[in-house]
Amino acid sequence: MAQMELNLDAFCEANQQLKLDGINLPGVVTIAVLSGVDSFSLTYDGRSPSFTEKDLELTIAAAMNSRFALKITPRAELLQLALNLPVKQVTFAGDNLFEDYGADLETFIPQFKDAGKLISFCLDPDIGLLKKAYRLQADLVELNVKHYSENASATGQAEMQEQIALMARTAEKNGLGVAVNGGVNFQNVMPLISIEAVENVVIGRAILARSIFVGLETAIRDFKAQVL
Repeated sequence: MAQMELNLDAFCEANQQLKLDGINLPGVVTIAVLSGVDSFSLTYDGRSPSFTEKDLELTIAAAMNSRFALKITPRAELLQLALNLPVKQVTFAGDNLFEDYGADLETFIPQFKDAGKLISFCLDPDIGLLKKAYRLQADLVELNVKHYSENASATGQAEMQEQIALMARTAEKNGLGVAVNGGVNFQNVMPLISIEAVENVVIGRAILARSIFVGLETAIRDFKAQVL
């Protein structure tokens, strides 16, 4: 059974753009915890004046004992921040991860391991990238399924699903946990969770969109009921 990871990026963006009083990210997290979300993730770049390190700390604290994955580009200053924060997982994302940040990753990953943090990489479904993540002692990989989610052709979607399944099975055989992320919604999630190696489904915008009509708690419970 796949678990539900609520990605908070869309909520963060909506809060900053709409500037609604009484609606904040820690409040969203608190409701989500009570509604049964298994884990959370949030992308942080340290450059936005409207979402500071203090805001990040408050959001993480609201998650209580739930797993919180901090998603960062592995710049040295963000690696140090992630090392100091009480997050259970650090997910590395960005273009040319291994080429541009290889030295910093090799330096910091052992420190993350010593601190008991899980290491994940956001990857396109490519075996070569999977091998590089494995060599850097990844615990998990987060497969980008955007091309599957955005494919309007049933045949094309089926082909992408098979490619994702191959990557997921290969990762599992090598001891890596597998998550899927990228345009996941209520309509396209079932073929993804039918892949036995997929342990975690990352969803954000679809929950936010549904919550506008039915409320956040109901949106989360509806999705949980669908993937159980």
